[in-house]
Amino acid sequence: MTQSANRRSIVALAGAGLALTLSVTGCSFDFSVGEPEPTAAEPGTGLEPEEAGPLEGSSPGGDEPASSPRAGGYETPVCLAGQLIAEVHEQPSDSAEKVLAILTLSNRSTADCVLPKGWAPIGQGGGGGPYYAPVEGARDPHPNAGMRITLGPGATAYAGLKWATSPQCPSAGGWAVSWRGSWLPAEVTWQAEQRDICPGSFTQGTLQPSPNAVNYG
Repeated sequence: MTQSANRRSIVALAGAGLALTLSVTGCSFDFSVGEPEPTAAEPGTGLEPEEAGPLEGSSPGGDEPASSPRAGGYETPVCLAGQLIAEVHEQPSDSAEKVLAILTLSNRSTADCVLPKGWAPIGQGGGGGPYYAPVEGARDPHPNAGMRITLGPGATAYAGLKWATSPQCPSAGGWAVSWRGSWLPAEVTWQAEQRDICPGSFTQGTLQPSPNAVNYG
């Protein structure tokens, strides 16, 4: 074999190696982020935080992206139900027939996640069972229109709630927050006894990064 033929063989082998390298580096991989959502008590009945749902009033945040930009090109994913703890805390009221409360959503995971701008729809169970239905009422831009909230591990977001109650109003077996297609059960702390919601009297404020001014009291 001549020297010229040897050079052609080397060039051909180098070209094949380059093509193989480009083929490998051109592959893309799709990794899931965050914890899986828990199985919903009643699949398909949950509402996104941005959706209008059964509640009337101001529309929530609109077409928000699924993640929040961060420095360095990374993005913070929207919180999954499995990353959150929901609680409802009754607050002192000046009337036995008016209930004030604060909803809290806390990040129990070890990673940052985002709460979309708007409201966290509330549901109640019937007959003590695990099946929830959305609470009828109004969404109020209180104390303001709200904002996207990045929750670090252990951080909490807050929203004000208020409703009318009386012994004649129907009782509910449990509380939950509708979150991204799942019902997230909520622990409730009462001042004394359970305070049931009279139909059509429920109002909720927007999610806020601080408890300041969220209470309706």
